[in-house]
Amino acid sequence: MSLCLIVVHYIWNNQIEPERQLQIQVNEIKKLPKIKIDHGSHLYEEAVSLIQTGALLGGIEKLHELIKYYPESKYFDESNRIIGEVNSDHLLSRDRGEGKKEYTVKRGDALRLIAQKHETTVGYILHVNGRMGSKLQPGDQLIVCPLRFSILINLKAKTIVLRNSEDKLFKSYELVGSRLPKACPSSFDSLVKGLIVGDGTRFVEIGSTEYVNAAKEIRCERRGISMRSLTGIEDKDKYATGFFVSHDDIEELALLVRSGSPIHVRK
Repeated sequence: MSLCLIVVHYIWNNQIEPERQLQIQVNEIKKLPKIKIDHGSHLYEEAVSLIQTGALLGGIEKLHELIKYYPESKYFDESNRIIGEVNSDHLLSRDRGEGKKEYTVKRGDALRLIAQKHETTVGYILHVNGRMGSKLQPGDQLIVCPLRFSILINLKAKTIVLRNSEDKLFKSYELVGSRLPKACPSSFDSLVKGLIVGDGTRFVEIGSTEYVNAAKEIRCERRGISMRSLTGIEDKDKYATGFFVSHDDIEELALLVRSGSPIHVRK
């Protein structure tokens, strides 16, 4: 009898009890809060370091990697913002860069024809070259750049995103509101029809003070769909349909978006 007790005691102390204690420890460890590792942080740090040392393109590529592979990163939104600001600042400056070139005005040239030929917009040419008015002289030097953007409007994320010809993020704009016409689906594809300056009832001279200060509206091929800013006048805004952004954003979009650009609206 005593031998049996000794055996039981031995088994309990050397096998059962250690396993029980180990299981208790495992259960306690499982209760500890999980440490979430941000796998995008190292890319963000590398990108910031590159940008600070002047390696702009290298830094932007790192940020593109981050938003592609680590959308859950806490640096995702900030990476989007930096990419957009750097891209737009570069494109809208007089600095030479990828895609930009100088065009020498020839006799018979007009701004609209030059813009069409180089796949850009009149507004972009005027802005980048710091010009007022549409008059040109043979021999004038103009900076031009093709603007080959597609537009993705995400209703859930409340964003209007420009993507370049390589389908990479160029810049994201906040969608402050939207109202679709009746019977219009919440997801559809269309094309940019053109830019309306002012109320659309009369001609506004390109590059004039009135042109600069006038309201801009980017109309789509689909009826009743446009991108614009709200007027702040309730009687006008409550019947408006389309996609609404801030005044500054529609001014910038009006420079960058040209007729024929594809638009993809997704719910």
